[in-house]
Amino acid sequence: MLKMSKSFVIRMSLWSMLMLYLVCDFFLFSGPLRSELRQMFPTKEDKVAEAVAEGICARVYNAPVYLSQVDRRVRERLWRTGRDPEAVHDSEMKMLRWLALDELIAEALLRIKVRVNIEQAEVSAQEVDEELARFERRFESIEQLDEAMAVQGIESREELRLRMQARLEQEKYVMSKIKASIAISDTEARSWYDDHQEELTTTEQRRVRHLFVAALGRSSDEAKQILAVHIESIKTGKASISSLSESVSEDEGSKDDGGNLGWMLKDRLPGDFAAYVFAMPANEPSLIQTKLGWHVVEVTDIRPPELLPYEKMKLEIITTLSNLRRKQAVDQYRHQLRLLNHEKVEIYRQLLD
Repeated sequence: MLKMSKSFVIRMSLWSMLMLYLVCDFFLFSGPLRSELRQMFPTKEDKVAEAVAEGICARVYNAPVYLSQVDRRVRERLWRTGRDPEAVHDSEMKMLRWLALDELIAEALLRIKVRVNIEQAEVSAQEVDEELARFERRFESIEQLDEAMAVQGIESREELRLRMQARLEQEKYVMSKIKASIAISDTEARSWYDDHQEELTTTEQRRVRHLFVAALGRSSDEAKQILAVHIESIKTGKASISSLSESVSEDEGSKDDGGNLGWMLKDRLPGDFAAYVFAMPANEPSLIQTKLGWHVVEVTDIRPPELLPYEKMKLEIITTLSNLRRKQAVDQYRHQLRLLNHEKVEIYRQLLD
């Protein structure tokens, strides 16, 4: 019979106790060793649970995007459109959160890209100063500016300046990438001009002046009679709409300006008034009725429909087409940036859903 030494028995006992402890720690009780190892080598579930507990709804290159940032972006969007967040339905709020998160992820990726390639995106202090001044001019008072900054989570003028600088750097960097794709050639602009001549042709305009007497508070016949006594003298040149306007007309907007209504477009006038104005010949005053009352109307000049020559519209066409193409190019660049870096973006749906 094999006889085991006392030291061997002790070692085997200790090893058995150690193995039993490890089995209990790892598989039965989730003891301190297992907890320590999970902290050192967290599972995907551990990472998600930790992120959710900290209010993190995404990570971009391991940098957190907090739910509070998403909600602040949503509130900013609603504030710009004059909407109350409390009145937004849950389903729409969920959609707005996802849109905001997409924006924040795109901005985070772009910030990283700019930081690595800052030589392609440098902006001067003067450019930042000018942009900051333009932004501040949008507000009537310092109080309004402070309110807008608070809504966007900006705590100081220095932070506002840094944000302005970052945005300008990002815009400059993106422009360096898309500049070639948004250039509009003369051939493209002329082709667009040829294909859209109908839309580019201005509609007929008429310069109009009138005397007006309202039917409100009096009968239609009474209103008509007030102007009827003047129409013949106007037609014969003994008087004019301009000379009678201040004493006769009840149109507060034009009576002190000789009854002048300026250049008018047909689709900008009430239908019953436009029907007369755009049918009558020039320089022939007429007494007409609308639903508001009676008018003596005279068309003093007519601009027929006109298509400006290409050379006069070239710059405007190129600018418009370039701006349209710029938006598409920026969206496409951001989409490609997201695709190329998709492995560096983690999203934790629990908080958003």
